[in-house]
Amino acid sequence: MKRTLSIGTLFATLSLGAVASEQETRDLIGFGALTFADNCMKCHKIDGYGEEALYPSLRDPALLANKKLLIDTLLHGRSAPRRNGGEEDLMPPRDYLTDREIAAIIAFISNTWGDEVLLVSEEEIKAAR
Repeated sequence: MKRTLSIGTLFATLSLGAVASEQETRDLIGFGALTFADNCMKCHKIDGYGEEALYPSLRDPALLANKKLLIDTLLHGRSAPRRNGGEEDLMPPRDYLTDREIAAIIAFISNTWGDEVLLVSEEEIKAAR
């Protein structure tokens, strides 16, 4: 499940023009894993596929590349069709999470199930609140 970071990821530019070092990125991903376990894993499970037939999978490259959608979903919640075709369920907002926790979850899930680490600045999250 652990992926190596690409060279592009190591030099990803954040909104303030600062460059995230490899160690900073690894630390953020590690913090994201812990935050995911505490806040997301109950429904989305450790493998990101979600509870069988109920919750949407996080293993969707289009989802994991969409900063705005990820931020909005974590802050404001989202309705999504159940995997078994049943009624839509609402993912409750996680607006109690800090900006750093949200950035860390996004880094973790995009690194684990996406094509590359998606780095989101705390300022981007603050602006979306």
